[in-house]
Amino acid sequence: MAVNVEAKPTAAFALSVLGGIFSITYGLLYSSLTAIGIPGIDASMVQIVAPIAGFLVIAGSWLLYNNASQRKIGSILTLVFSAVSFNFIGLVLGVLGGFLGLTWKSTTTTKTTTTSQNSSGRSWNPP
Repeated sequence: MAVNVEAKPTAAFALSVLGGIFSITYGLLYSSLTAIGIPGIDASMVQIVAPIAGFLVIAGSWLLYNNASQRKIGSILTLVFSAVSFNFIGLVLGVLGGFLGLTWKSTTTTKTTTTSQNSSGRSWNPP
Protein backbone atom coordinates (compact mmCIF):
# COMPACT_ATOMS: atom_id res chain seq x y z
CA MET A 1 0.00 0.00 0.00
CA ALA A 2 1.41 3.41 -0.95
CA VAL A 3 0.81 6.47 1.20
CA ASN A 4 1.63 9.93 -0.15
CA VAL A 5 3.21 12.22 2.40
CA GLU A 6 3.41 15.79 1.17
CA ALA A 7 5.37 18.56 2.84
CA LYS A 8 3.30 21.65 3.54
CA PRO A 9 4.32 25.33 3.34
CA THR A 10 4.27 25.93 7.07
CA ALA A 11 6.29 29.18 6.97
CA ALA A 12 3.99 30.68 4.35
CA PHE A 13 0.96 29.68 6.41
CA ALA A 14 2.35 31.09 9.65
CA LEU A 15 3.40 34.42 8.14
CA SER A 16 0.06 34.84 6.37
CA VAL A 17 -1.95 34.06 9.50
CA LEU A 18 0.11 36.53 11.52
CA GLY A 19 -0.44 39.18 8.84
CA GLY A 20 -4.18 38.53 8.94
CA ILE A 21 -4.25 38.76 12.74
CA PHE A 22 -2.36 42.07 12.66
CA SER A 23 -4.79 43.40 10.06
CA ILE A 24 -7.84 42.39 12.09
CA THR A 25 -6.38 43.88 15.27
CA TYR A 26 -5.43 47.10 13.51
CA GLY A 27 -8.90 47.48 12.03
CA LEU A 28 -10.64 46.88 15.35
CA LEU A 29 -8.33 49.23 17.27
CA TYR A 30 -8.20 51.95 14.60
CA SER A 31 -10.60 54.30 16.39
CA SER A 32 -8.21 54.52 19.32
CA LEU A 33 -5.24 54.89 16.97
CA THR A 34 -6.59 57.84 14.95
CA ALA A 35 -3.59 59.95 15.91
CA ILE A 36 -1.46 57.78 13.61
CA GLY A 37 -4.13 57.53 10.94
CA ILE A 38 -3.62 57.35 7.19
CA PRO A 39 -4.12 60.77 5.57
CA GLY A 40 -6.98 60.96 3.11
CA ILE A 41 -8.70 57.75 4.30
CA ASP A 42 -11.79 57.82 6.46
CA ALA A 43 -11.59 56.00 9.82
CA SER A 44 -14.86 54.15 9.30
CA MET A 45 -13.57 52.73 6.01
CA VAL A 46 -10.48 51.35 7.74
CA GLN A 47 -12.60 49.91 10.56
CA ILE A 48 -14.73 48.01 8.04
CA VAL A 49 -12.24 47.02 5.33
CA ALA A 50 -9.22 46.04 7.44
CA PRO A 51 -10.90 43.27 9.50
CA ILE A 52 -12.60 41.86 6.39
CA ALA A 53 -9.27 41.86 4.56
CA GLY A 54 -7.63 40.22 7.58
CA PHE A 55 -10.19 37.41 7.62
CA LEU A 56 -9.72 36.89 3.88
CA VAL A 57 -5.93 36.76 4.35
CA ILE A 58 -6.43 34.04 6.96
CA ALA A 59 -8.81 32.18 4.62
CA GLY A 60 -6.21 32.40 1.83
CA SER A 61 -3.49 31.13 4.12
CA TRP A 62 -5.68 28.16 5.06
CA LEU A 63 -6.21 27.39 1.37
CA LEU A 64 -2.50 27.52 0.60
CA TYR A 65 -1.69 25.27 3.56
CA ASN A 66 -4.51 22.77 3.47
CA ASN A 67 -4.87 21.77 -0.17
CA ALA A 68 -2.12 21.54 -2.80
CA SER A 69 -4.56 22.07 -5.67
CA GLN A 70 -5.72 25.38 -4.15
CA ARG A 71 -2.27 26.65 -3.18
CA LYS A 72 -2.01 29.17 -6.02
CA ILE A 73 -5.47 30.70 -5.45
CA GLY A 74 -4.83 30.87 -1.70
CA SER A 75 -1.50 32.62 -2.26
CA ILE A 76 -3.08 35.15 -4.62
CA LEU A 77 -5.91 35.76 -2.17
CA THR A 78 -3.35 36.34 0.58
CA LEU A 79 -1.32 38.75 -1.56
CA VAL A 80 -4.28 40.82 -2.71
CA PHE A 81 -6.03 41.22 0.61
CA SER A 82 -2.86 41.86 2.58
CA ALA A 83 -2.27 44.82 0.26
CA VAL A 84 -5.81 46.08 1.00
CA SER A 85 -5.46 45.75 4.78
CA PHE A 86 -4.22 49.35 5.46
CA ASN A 87 -1.62 47.94 7.84
CA PHE A 88 2.11 47.96 7.18
CA ILE A 89 2.95 44.95 9.39
CA GLY A 90 0.04 42.96 7.98
CA LEU A 91 1.10 43.96 4.47
CA VAL A 92 4.69 42.81 4.91
CA LEU A 93 3.81 39.52 6.61
CA GLY A 94 1.00 38.75 4.16
CA VAL A 95 3.12 39.51 1.10
CA LEU A 96 5.98 37.36 2.41
CA GLY A 97 3.59 34.50 3.14
CA GLY A 98 1.86 34.84 -0.22
CA PHE A 99 5.13 34.81 -2.16
CA LEU A 100 6.39 31.85 -0.17
CA GLY A 101 3.16 30.03 -1.00
CA LEU A 102 3.45 30.87 -4.71
CA THR A 103 7.05 29.74 -4.95
CA TRP A 104 6.57 26.58 -2.86
CA LYS A 105 7.97 23.47 -4.52
CA SER A 106 6.24 20.46 -3.07
CA THR A 107 8.13 17.24 -2.60
CA THR A 108 5.90 14.22 -2.49
CA THR A 109 7.40 11.11 -1.06
CA THR A 110 5.75 7.75 -1.28
CA LYS A 111 6.03 5.30 1.55
CA THR A 112 5.41 1.72 0.54
CA THR A 113 4.53 -0.91 3.02
CA THR A 114 4.89 -4.50 1.94
CA THR A 115 3.82 -7.50 3.87
CA SER A 116 5.67 -10.13 1.90
CA GLN A 117 9.33 -9.69 1.03
CA ASN A 118 11.63 -12.15 -0.61
CA SER A 119 14.51 -13.83 1.18
CA SER A 120 17.02 -11.06 0.35
CA GLY A 121 14.96 -8.46 2.26
CA ARG A 122 14.20 -6.34 -0.82
CA SER A 123 10.69 -5.92 -2.14
CA TRP A 124 11.84 -5.48 -5.77
CA ASN A 125 14.60 -7.27 -7.59
CA PRO A 126 15.97 -5.80 -10.78
CA PRO A 127 15.96 -8.06 -13.86
